[in-house]
Amino acid sequence: MNKIKFDEGDTATVDRIEAVLRKHGPQTGTWLSEHFSNVHPIGLWRVCYGSNRILIQNCARYYLRYDVTRENMLRLSPSILRDFLTFSLIYLPEQGVASVEAGTRLANRFRRISLRKLSLAREALLRLPSDLQKEINENCVVFLSGDIAYYLAHDTPRQHDTLKVPIKGSDIDIVIINNLESDPEMVAAIEAELLKIKRLYLVSPDIREELDFIVKPVGKMLDQLSYQDIHQKIATKILYESYFLMGRVDIYQSLMRHLDVSGARAKIEADFEVALGERKQTIGKIMNLSFAESEQDTNVNSLFYASQERLEFT
Repeated sequence: MNKIKFDEGDTATVDRIEAVLRKHGPQTGTWLSEHFSNVHPIGLWRVCYGSNRILIQNCARYYLRYDVTRENMLRLSPSILRDFLTFSLIYLPEQGVASVEAGTRLANRFRRISLRKLSLAREALLRLPSDLQKEINENCVVFLSGDIAYYLAHDTPRQHDTLKVPIKGSDIDIVIINNLESDPEMVAAIEAELLKIKRLYLVSPDIREELDFIVKPVGKMLDQLSYQDIHQKIATKILYESYFLMGRVDIYQSLMRHLDVSGARAKIEADFEVALGERKQTIGKIMNLSFAESEQDTNVNSLFYASQERLEFT
């Protein structure tokens, strides 16, 4: 990455960061931002990436997201800021060994969080009455997606929009696909029971997780592989990045074959390359713009900060 020309304020910030890292060792972007609360996130990111005295190790894996605030609706997750704060380790050149050890601990932390949320997803299904579990095993397939599927789930606290209770970071997103032989009453009962479990997970102080789910027929899922409007794209991408949980393996395998045959997989991967290219361009722009110019640039803002919009499962 090209280094930037620092002004006196930037140089002073680098000096302070260097002193803090020398004292405390490699740290995450979040830890650093808490100790430099007077420095704007863009400014902190900029000096860390722009200085040849500071190194950054990243443990994230990037994947495609859809953002209605962008003209082409494409971006990568995690956002540039989330990547820096949560998934990056900032260290000094002489701290190479310590950075490897700390980086391994950081990556393992997200894996543990993801596995915990994965266990809660399975537990939700096992909480269903036995007759509903039987219906799933005979006529449905269940998979999850999102951060958990990439082992990048985080537990950064946030507040639930409706209940105003604290919840632990990444959602647990479950999709249930039912075939033509499924009993409509049983499918409705599965949805009703999962709604109860969803509320239980939210209000239980020892859980505080947000369980999102959708139940839909296989025909609708196949139609969505046309990958045209935003809802179809989201549904298709969820299948693309999915992690099998429960039910009919043959239904899941058939859906994955259709993902290939329909051309949807190739379209998703092409969109990923577009989003990756735009992210690289935006990073270069931030390095060259002043702080004020970066703040006023809508393209920079839409990729630097995490998008707040959320389109529901369809």
